[in-house]
Amino acid sequence: MAEPQLDEFNTATRVQIMPSIADNFFRNGPVMRFIKEKRMKPFKGGTEIQDNFVYRSKIGGPYATAEHFNVTRPQTRAGLRFPVKKYYVNITEVMDDIEIELRTPEAAFDTVKQDLAEAALTLSAILELDIWQYGGSEGPGDRPKSISGFESALNDGATASYNAHTFPSYGNQSRVDGSVGNALKPAGSQANPSVPASVAAASNHVLEHSYQSCVIGEEHPVLGVTSSRGMGYINENYQGLQRLTDTVEPTIGWPGLKFKQATLVESQYIPSVDGENDPILGNYLRTADQGEILAWLNPGPEGEDAHFRLHVSASPKFQFGFTGFKPAQDTTLVAGQVLVACQFVLRTPRLMRIVYGFKG
Repeated sequence: MAEPQLDEFNTATRVQIMPSIADNFFRNGPVMRFIKEKRMKPFKGGTEIQDNFVYRSKIGGPYATAEHFNVTRPQTRAGLRFPVKKYYVNITEVMDDIEIELRTPEAAFDTVKQDLAEAALTLSAILELDIWQYGGSEGPGDRPKSISGFESALNDGATASYNAHTFPSYGNQSRVDGSVGNALKPAGSQANPSVPASVAAASNHVLEHSYQSCVIGEEHPVLGVTSSRGMGYINENYQGLQRLTDTVEPTIGWPGLKFKQATLVESQYIPSVDGENDPILGNYLRTADQGEILAWLNPGPEGEDAHFRLHVSASPKFQFGFTGFKPAQDTTLVAGQVLVACQFVLRTPRLMRIVYGFKG
């Protein structure tokens, strides 16, 4: 592969360069944007994060006069526990360039500021990719350093995911049997058997029934996330039905289509036939056999009652912070890292689901 004619610093000091850099690399993903806007929670410290949930009712019912009550105290709450995961993006500069060449008026932009912006985009892209997969000891256990994501959170423990994995436990809680296990299964494993995990077409039947399976009382999906190809399939199947209208998701200002109470949006980081394996960012999960996927997501209210959230360290340095440049002992190279310590937790799988296999 031919090398560029100018290195980064020579490019920055060209007199006639425009004062900005066009982004011809990064894609867009709505999930991390939504989480950063409304669903981030700081944790003060420790090696694990715990989020609690209710998994069964108290004892009660009708009674006759003078009848003895059942005063047994059942356990009704349990917790999901996840280890904290750490991510970094490196920035390396050469002091000679920063202190000499780039001090001239011809420098069209601040190289360090631009590198920090690119590092933030890189870290967001890495997290957006990981949030669609699994981490820790889940599944095959080959992603020990990654956060837990939707693939493991929205699985019933028996049905293969779009990446051909099953997850018998989630957050150190077994899904195999019992009340706790039932509480940790997504909507698709408990209702609407007419819409299996794998489907053939993005038809009105599939969208209607998969959406309705996630509705409990006033709870309903807020986001329907699919790929660009998946959005094309949906548009093709709905063409002429006049049931979808253009809209903008109000929380993040993301363009999409209105479907019932949810906004259908597209992500270029979600697993797709058009996915790829990036050597730095990670696996985009090319789902050639599984087709496109659609995730119905319900973030829930803000604050303590949110249905899913990204726990982020309360330390400013590990909260998408910069370590500062650290000089080497025998060179003018300096390096620093943007860091985050975090974990993603989804507490209410029964209000969400993933269907996959769209191929037209």
